[in-house]
Amino acid sequence: MKKIGVVGLGNIGAKAATNLLAAGFDVIGFDIVPNADFVAKGGNFVASVEELAKSVDVVIHSLPAVSILVKTVDELIKVSKPGQVVIDISSYPLADKKAQAERLAEQGIAMLDCEISGLPFMLSARTAVIFQSGDLTLVESLKDVFQGLTEKCFYLGEFGAATKMKLLANAMVFVHNMMGAEILNLAKDAALDPEMVFDVLKQSASGSTTFSNKAPLMLSRQFESGAGPFRHMFHYMSRVSDLAAQTSTATPLINTALAYAQRAEQENRHDQDIAAMIEMMEQTSASQQSTTESNIQTNHPDNTRRNGHE
Repeated sequence: MKKIGVVGLGNIGAKAATNLLAAGFDVIGFDIVPNADFVAKGGNFVASVEELAKSVDVVIHSLPAVSILVKTVDELIKVSKPGQVVIDISSYPLADKKAQAERLAEQGIAMLDCEISGLPFMLSARTAVIFQSGDLTLVESLKDVFQGLTEKCFYLGEFGAATKMKLLANAMVFVHNMMGAEILNLAKDAALDPEMVFDVLKQSASGSTTFSNKAPLMLSRQFESGAGPFRHMFHYMSRVSDLAAQTSTATPLINTALAYAQRAEQENRHDQDIAAMIEMMEQTSASQQSTTESNIQTNHPDNTRRNGHE
């Protein structure tokens, strides 16, 4: 079995490492925060990226920011192990990922652009999807590693395709979430029981994975305990909007979703699950209803006569 290094043992990285351990791989992990659970499950925690890189031929990156990626690549270059492969499952702008891939390529280290579509619990259950892009021969040579991570992997083409697909996937999640919030709010205002609406629609042609995951949180108002906070979505919505601008593509739904994402950021909803969108829909609805009521009162015949318009 291959010896795999995992740099970044956060929400996704820890789940990836656990899956690989369960699949029988020897996994070496590094994070700036010690991870006792990883060690308890059989992982080997080391003190630095440099120490990790010396011991493995395959490195998985699960990193939170470009600055951390740059530092990690600095450490891999110090070791300079030609033939090493980096599977980057992190999310940052494609230009930054390409720049670091080029730095590694100069040292004979290949990087694959891969992204995970799914929440941490989905990766644990091996139901998350991995988007793969880059050298097809390398991807195929690492089939056992990818299968150790999850059951569903899709090769998309040249380096960068996975990053673009991730933007499309998360835009759809955000829009589906908005639609679910809008429908449950409309159901309430139309005197339909929102729980009944959810139970029926999730089994109909209108159901979706996002609706099934988020509607229960909308109904219970457990926004603080959700696995998909707004802060994870802000940069995705901004980046997918940039992609649409670069390709001159009409994206009215994404534009509306971006406006709500920006509003959520202004309202400091960073740590709330995106299911809190239902509160935002209710606020918008209440404002619209108040405006409508005010207009009706203003245009009422008694008020018109009182104001001397008749």
